[in-house]
Amino acid sequence: MNIAICDDEKSYVDTLLNDITEIYGENNSFHFRSFNSGEDIISNFSRGEFDIIFMDIEMKELDGLKTAEYIRSIDRNVILAFLTNYDKFVYSGYEVNAFRYILKDQARPIYLKQIKDTIDEYSRKFKYITIYLNDVLQKLMIDDIYYIEVYSREIIIHLADKCHRTTGKLKDYENSFKGMYFAKPDKSHLVNAANIDFVEKDRLLLKNGEHLYISRKHYKEIVDAFVDYTKSRCI
Repeated sequence: MNIAICDDEKSYVDTLLNDITEIYGENNSFHFRSFNSGEDIISNFSRGEFDIIFMDIEMKELDGLKTAEYIRSIDRNVILAFLTNYDKFVYSGYEVNAFRYILKDQARPIYLKQIKDTIDEYSRKFKYITIYLNDVLQKLMIDDIYYIEVYSREIIIHLADKCHRTTGKLKDYENSFKGMYFAKPDKSHLVNAANIDFVEKDRLLLKNGEHLYISRKHYKEIVDAFVDYTKSRCI
């Protein structure tokens, strides 16, 4: 995983490196590059160059928001997390689809969790499964899955606007997706909480307009997954 840290305070770059090492250990699989200005990272940036960028908002000359606008014009997939000492810029961050806004001076457990959530988002967003489609083994991004349904001994994987049919057991998918915000609204469906729009008393609405009914037995499971996913994206 290629991670860029852009901050005009070298001491904070070193601090963040130490914090990430504290979370994941020294034997992590990360490759870091540091930059001390918006101009510096832009001159070294190309699409796909980095998986995650931690960027200070308040930098001299070209600030973090302007730098992020340039980066987003080239790369829509890189995960952006803003760093700052103040919360007044929070809403501006969403204009460039920032994943997280991290206050440097806050309670340490919350601060470390936000760093971890940002890095874990890469693993969640780009993880995939392989299934046979027309006798060809193909990748299917987990982030694109809306829900999985078992019907008449067949597994149906529903995406935003199409579905794929394959074989297997719903329990196997449930085990594979543990820790990735999937939950069962009933015994025959497994839903990706990342693609839930809202939850009502007896049904949930997905972002593509579909709705699924929730059994009383599984209501708490769905709500917990939806809340956990939402919290992982909170400021």
